[in-house]
Amino acid sequence: MNTVNTKYGELRPYSGASDYRKKYRFAVDYYNDGSLRSVYLDEPEILEFPAGRFQTELITFYEDGNVKRIFPLYGQISAYWSIEEEVENAPYYDFNVSGDTLRIRPQCIYFYPSGKIRAVTLWPGDEIVVTTTAGIVKTRLGFELYESGSLRSIEPVYGTVIKTSKGDIKPYKYRPVMMHAENATLKFEENGNVII
Repeated sequence: MNTVNTKYGELRPYSGASDYRKKYRFAVDYYNDGSLRSVYLDEPEILEFPAGRFQTELITFYEDGNVKRIFPLYGQISAYWSIEEEVENAPYYDFNVSGDTLRIRPQCIYFYPSGKIRAVTLWPGDEIVVTTTAGIVKTRLGFELYESGSLRSIEPVYGTVIKTSKGDIKPYKYRPVMMHAENATLKFEENGNVII
């Protein structure tokens, strides 16, 4: 298979040639109905999406062909390729969150079917500070947005205290396996109220 035709152009899947940083996975995967589920690219490419231009090495799709998630890099962390080497090659992008422009290296960007950004997950070791209606929140995981662009959830760092009308809360959940930023501990209604 030379290329795969998608809404975002002709994509060249991973050829399977030996590469110490490539993950062992299907280069092209399909849903049970035959629609395209994911493409693991031979090389990271800059692709155009409704939310902007992003480097992409792995792209997943909704069944209708719209982008679901992109991973700017998707290398295999091993004795031959470290997380530090992978992160060092990760690109930065500007994201508008709660009216602030944040410069972030996304590990994963999750989209709504409309193409708007739903969540951005950070690389291990990175952190950002997000302005919320409950105050300034530092996170090492990322953030989730409503389709309108307002903040939906965020995972604060350990020890964060949020003051609410019902008293102080410490929204932190120990998650030994956490890959994506959506459905985090500190949740907001679309109007900005904290969900307790």
